[in-house]
Amino acid sequence: MMSCRLLRRAVLVLLFAAQLSGCGVKLVYNNLDRFARWNMSDYVDLNDEQRAYFDAEMAALLYWHRTHHLPEYADLLETLPTTFSDCADLDEIFWISERMFVWYEQLEARLVPIAVEMMLSLEDAQVAELPRRLERDNEELEEEETDLDPAAIAERWQREYSDGFKRLVGRLTREQKAYLAAQSVDYIPQYALWADYRRRWQREILKLIAEDRDDPEVFAQKFQALVDARIPVYYGEELTEVFKLNERQYQEVTVWMINSLTPEQQERLKERLLELAEDFRELRAEAALEAPPQPLRPLSSASSSSSQATR
Repeated sequence: MMSCRLLRRAVLVLLFAAQLSGCGVKLVYNNLDRFARWNMSDYVDLNDEQRAYFDAEMAALLYWHRTHHLPEYADLLETLPTTFSDCADLDEIFWISERMFVWYEQLEARLVPIAVEMMLSLEDAQVAELPRRLERDNEELEEEETDLDPAAIAERWQREYSDGFKRLVGRLTREQKAYLAAQSVDYIPQYALWADYRRRWQREILKLIAEDRDDPEVFAQKFQALVDARIPVYYGEELTEVFKLNERQYQEVTVWMINSLTPEQQERLKERLLELAEDFRELRAEAALEAPPQPLRPLSSASSSSSQATR
């Protein structure tokens, strides 16, 4: 629950290097375990046992990701210069987006059991503090757009897209800048709707923690059901439609931008994509020969034994 957003961002960042602002891909990747722990600490102050379990599970997850996903990222990146050499189209961009979503779903499937164990292990004081920390995060997300007027929101969309694209192709042309300025007004603010969805979904998670932690099997089943229902049930029609329209806009803009590249930008894009592919292959080659050891028993089992011993 608490690291899904981090991992989704990691996939997008590592694939397109749109948010690396001066940091190398390998440096970021080799510190993902630390970033994950920092992300978790935003919600829960981990005790020693929880921290050891979380670190061990993240080490195993990232080893799997390094050895299974990174070669697939490299394979895709190496095909893109040829794919885009005779102009891009929406079908190609859509396929790339779908492939990335498959990777995210595979990561999430491995993350869910970890999240279950972490929630089952929460102490009463941690449970009591959790709603406040979740709401703080929701308010920060909401404020990213609610405090801005439409012109400022459009300007930010243009700036963020431009910054990411420039890291791949270099300086933009006057025509490309004008196009992005014109397209930026079509972006639909979504963060308030996103925060509202998160609140509704999180209420169900908190209710589950309060009512079903005594039965780990039932808890795991109900949590998985909530994960599965997140998009079809908790997003709601309005957020679903806004996400759909914004994603479509992003894809259409990307197609236009790729097809507008100058020869110099095309060469820079090719070089950058192949550099990223090489980085991913080197990261894969640096993996240990064997996967790190898994925890000897579930964290919830250890916590339960410790709790019973003190009664």
